[in-house]
Amino acid sequence: MYAFALVALLALGTLKLVDFLTDAVEPLRPLRSVLTFVIAIVATVALDFSLFRSWSIGIRNDTFGTWVTGFIVAGLTVPWRAVFAYLTHDRATSDETLGEHHRVARAA
Repeated sequence: MYAFALVALLALGTLKLVDFLTDAVEPLRPLRSVLTFVIAIVATVALDFSLFRSWSIGIRNDTFGTWVTGFIVAGLTVPWRAVFAYLTHDRATSDETLGEHHRVARAA
C-alpha cells in the first residue's frame, strides 16, 4: 500500500516539476511528454525504487523493474492531470494535438 502511495506521489511531483520547467523555459514546452518520461525514470533510478521489489514480485532483472516503475510513474501523471482539470475547470496546455477537427461541409 505504501509503495503505491509513493508511486502516486512521485507522479504528482513529476507532473508539477514538468509544469514548472515548461512554464519557466519556453523551448521545453513542445517536449512536455518526453520530459515527463525522462524525469519519472530518472527519479525512480535515482531512488533505486522498484514496485516489483516492494511487492516481492520476482523478475529476472532488478534494473528492469526500476525502469518499468519509472514508466508507471510517468503513466500516473495522466490521472493527476485529469484530477486537476476537474478541480480547477481549466485544461492544461498540451504539447501534442490530436488534430484539428473542423466541421466538414457536406455535399448535397
